[in-house]
Amino acid sequence: MDRKKLPIGISDYKKLIEEDYYYVDKTDFIRQIIEEGSLITLLPRPRRFGKTLNLSTLRYFFEKTEGNIYRPLFNGKCIEGWKDFDKYQGKYPVILITLKDCKGDTFEESVYQIEMQMQQEFQRHRYLLDDQLSEANRMCFDQILRLQAEDVMIQNSLRILSEMLTDHWGMPPLVLLDEYDTPIHVAFDKGYYDRMIGFMRNFMSLVFKDNTDIFRGVITGILRVSKESIFSGLNNIDVDTILEQSMCTAFGFTQEETDRMLDDYSMGDLKDEVKQWYDGYLFGGETIYNPWSVLSFISKGGVLSPYWVNTGSDVLLRHLLAEGPSQIRKGVESLIQGESIRSVINDKLAFPDLLAETTNIWSFMLFSGYLKASEPEKNSDDLTEYTLQIPNREVRTVFFTIIRSWINNGPVKNDRLELMLQALRAGDIEYFEELLNDFVVNTFSYYDTNGRDPEKVYQAFLLGLLAGMSDYETSSNRESGFGRYDILLRPKGGKGQAVIMELKRLRPKETVEKALDSALQQIEDKHYDAILRKDGFTDILKMAITFDGKQVWIRTAE
Repeated sequence: MDRKKLPIGISDYKKLIEEDYYYVDKTDFIRQIIEEGSLITLLPRPRRFGKTLNLSTLRYFFEKTEGNIYRPLFNGKCIEGWKDFDKYQGKYPVILITLKDCKGDTFEESVYQIEMQMQQEFQRHRYLLDDQLSEANRMCFDQILRLQAEDVMIQNSLRILSEMLTDHWGMPPLVLLDEYDTPIHVAFDKGYYDRMIGFMRNFMSLVFKDNTDIFRGVITGILRVSKESIFSGLNNIDVDTILEQSMCTAFGFTQEETDRMLDDYSMGDLKDEVKQWYDGYLFGGETIYNPWSVLSFISKGGVLSPYWVNTGSDVLLRHLLAEGPSQIRKGVESLIQGESIRSVINDKLAFPDLLAETTNIWSFMLFSGYLKASEPEKNSDDLTEYTLQIPNREVRTVFFTIIRSWINNGPVKNDRLELMLQALRAGDIEYFEELLNDFVVNTFSYYDTNGRDPEKVYQAFLLGLLAGMSDYETSSNRESGFGRYDILLRPKGGKGQAVIMELKRLRPKETVEKALDSALQQIEDKHYDAILRKDGFTDILKMAITFDGKQVWIRTAE
């Protein structure tokens, strides 16, 4: 059979169905909005997890049209079996606004981009001009269409449009606001955060607060921006974050959906690799795959690559890791070694406060898709703590890249790093040791080696350096033989020399020779090479690395 086109970048439900793209049926989300949602429902999810497509699906389901032209889009879909299908389908006017592209360098540019989104929606409802409109409403309509509205009128435009639709159809509209926080993210980055918060507070509260002229409101974004600053007064709002049970499978792909798709495209034998790279998210306790990455993986013929990571900027994350409290960097060092940390999660974030507390940075990373949370428990202050981990190998590459950027921003630049990695590939261990010492001396200012566990610090540092070896698969702290190796480099493609590294801190009164001997002996005694030999590798370089402060020594097994 002919395989359907993959809907990469398609966020319009009508186009997706009419042009017969592959569709993972998420239409039960419609029922959930009615049965489980509130009058206003806020759904924060990471980027590229299907927010815009889900709102588009709501629009085509509920939108009232002459002749109910969108009814066939739901033939054979899950929602057809809903007992209230006919009660709601095609019965309400709809306003759909997406702010995902409202990213101006200045406040004025962003507001103009928001006005352009409003212009498109007013244009879509242009038939309202045939009604008996008040002079004020007709003027608003005219100015929005001509992109000549003042800020105050733009702030009122959602409310005014909802009133006109209610008068025309005799029933209130469904109001859908997609990616509401994009202009706020950008405003924080560009330095006009306070002005944008003030604008968005009015823009949203005028339509969503105590407005009898709406049937339901659904808002999506990445974060729940602090209630005090933007949702003040919206006491009828229900927030369903990734920590909630409700609607947890409406965004992203479940295990079953991912397995079915891989089978449909004859990639069923790659399920384990896909799980390691793109699974690992927990939404309401449910296992969820990154949909953008899974679709991209299939589209590229089964090439494992960080597709989602490359779709957005990690500037804010880099800033938070570099400028935040030192325990953040220590936490990252643990996370990239496969360990977990415990933290309270704050789901009401104000950008200016992100650096104030470590819990805010961990919370930002969780809701943005860089961490997963499990095992909630109340602590002594009656706050809920979670176990946080890096969800999968794709996201792990982000942290490696950030550590490398710290290294590259030091006095020793990228060309020296490449020379060091080439020396390792070529087996020139003397030169590798010399260059590694250069890096340690010049770039260890980001790291604290005086803490209780300096081995972890060196391991994280070395992993960041080795992340540049794209022809190797790098892993750490995994079981092999009778223990856990520190670092393992496995050539991609299954051929070539593999490397096992064991790290040892030089103890007081211990000689360098003894420390190096001990590390090599541990590799032998614990049979760390077992996993490599099982996979058919026979050329294995066993390497002991001993360090003391900012000095490093290396020896390999004969």
